[in-house]
Amino acid sequence: KDDAANDPEWSKAQVLSIPMDGLKGATVAESQYRIMADATVAIFEILERAWAANNCTLVDMKIEFGLDVATEEIVLSDVIDNDSWRLWEAGKKELMKDKQVYRNIKNHTEEDLKKIKVNYNWVKDTLEHFSDCTDNTVVLLMGSASDAALADKVATHCKQLGLKLVRRVMSAHKVTEQTLQTLQYYNSFSTPVVYIAVAGRSNGLGPVMSGNTVLPVINCPPINLRESSHDIWSSLNVPSGLGCTTALYPECAVLSAASIFAVNDHRVWGRLRALQLGRARALEEADQKMQQDS
Repeated sequence: KDDAANDPEWSKAQVLSIPMDGLKGATVAESQYRIMADATVAIFEILERAWAANNCTLVDMKIEFGLDVATEEIVLSDVIDNDSWRLWEAGKKELMKDKQVYRNIKNHTEEDLKKIKVNYNWVKDTLEHFSDCTDNTVVLLMGSASDAALADKVATHCKQLGLKLVRRVMSAHKVTEQTLQTLQYYNSFSTPVVYIAVAGRSNGLGPVMSGNTVLPVINCPPINLRESSHDIWSSLNVPSGLGCTTALYPECAVLSAASIFAVNDHRVWGRLRALQLGRARALEEADQKMQQDS
């Protein structure tokens, strides 16, 4: 920030080379720059998608970062509000809702100021329903109660991503009619549903489900080390006309389900994008530590 110079835009080379007062004369490191750049893009993309779900275009925004001198950790040091971005309702510039409306006023009449208040109230009212979306339900069908340990891992990952989980015990071989009735019940939901089938040995559960629903089915077979090739093969080698997929690990199965929900749910999309940013940050830190230890 340089108010006296009208806040000129700095290039990456300038940011990395010019000593900063807050850093006691030191310069910003390449890794710190990357953290700020990556976080800025992720934050914008998450908010952009959320606003798009509310029929509004997030045109641009600014955020500011600081440095915790004690830990040398980059922190977000700014608020994100209607003075930080430009918003166009329905993507139309003439319907802008942000502070640019105030900047464009020449006479500042009472009517002009009333319009500013109306716009800011519109943003406030919209934000109150910002996260209003339908429930997303993961229906986990286990071939046996002995698969409960794997189901618990699925539950952990669902909780992390804010997904509702329903657990049922069904066997496509032993209680076929009951399995189909259960499937029909969840097929009737008006809200999004993704199935995860947990069944080992001869996995008939996933294919039977896939053949009787148009909703996504993800096989996640419990792996028995002695029979692993057969367990996996029965989930992969499904009859023609069936579209169930297979994930070997609970985390992968849940991430796949979340990716399906994320197509139409900005909340899930944002959580996945935040996880992606966190993974990149963790790898960056691990790489730096490895270099320091070498």
